[in-house]
Amino acid sequence: MATSLSIVLAIFFWLVLPVSIPLISWLLGRWYQGRLMQALESDEKQQGGLLQSEKHLSTSSPMTSMTAESSTLLHVSICVGPSWGQIFFMWVKSLFGGRLQSYDVVLDYGRREVLLRLNQQAKAMGCSSIVNIRIETSTVSFTKNNNSKTSSVEFLAFATGLRS
Repeated sequence: MATSLSIVLAIFFWLVLPVSIPLISWLLGRWYQGRLMQALESDEKQQGGLLQSEKHLSTSSPMTSMTAESSTLLHVSICVGPSWGQIFFMWVKSLFGGRLQSYDVVLDYGRREVLLRLNQQAKAMGCSSIVNIRIETSTVSFTKNNNSKTSSVEFLAFATGLRS
């Protein structure tokens, strides 16, 4: 009886627990990121915004009829990162090679969130259009050698807001 109990406990602590913790973390992380993405999509639809308007300037569609009364610098910074479970499964996937899709989700969310916040800041400052949008990313690591297993990504977006 005692030996069978010790075998069951050994199997639990050496096999079940090490696999279930990253799996649960991954599942909770995906669920949480799904909720964040739904909220972001809702905010993007609700806000509409300067980025989707006819006053959105680019090198392929320059606008010659717009005059600006004043301009201002817009800047937003956020920091995002994967869950512990995603970090674990990305580590396993990196052993075999290939695209790290969990990291793509984090990067996509970061880019879209920083653009949404830049758009909100432009509207709050009374800007009618945004030009020269630039998004910079950097890895935030908490070790000297930059080999941390818990790094996150900082997104810094800046642009020129025009008031017309």
